[in-house]
Amino acid sequence: MIARIAGTAIVIVILFLPFYFGYGNPLPFLKPEYTAHDNAWLTAFPFVFIGIILGWRYPRTGGYMDVLAILAAQTVTYLTGYGLVLHMLVPLGVGVLFVVSSEKENEYKQ
Repeated sequence: MIARIAGTAIVIVILFLPFYFGYGNPLPFLKPEYTAHDNAWLTAFPFVFIGIILGWRYPRTGGYMDVLAILAAQTVTYLTGYGLVLHMLVPLGVGVLFVVSSEKENEYKQ
């Protein structure tokens, strides 16, 4: 089971990173002119994408990864005075649906 999870994670990282860096997305904290808002979302985006991909196979893990990354970035964004990034509520809703569906699935199994 552990080997299967590790193998899946490795494959996701191998398939995901070339697309992320290939499209010119910068690394967070790389340049001093990046604001806290920029760094928060540059850090959260990979976790959101990987969480959505993981959610297809492991809905609870992917959902929590998605929800926690977006909530952390939204919190930093709000506290630094940029307000809320409303269009990121769509993947947040996807993450919440992953978590709810996995909880309902476990409820039916018992």
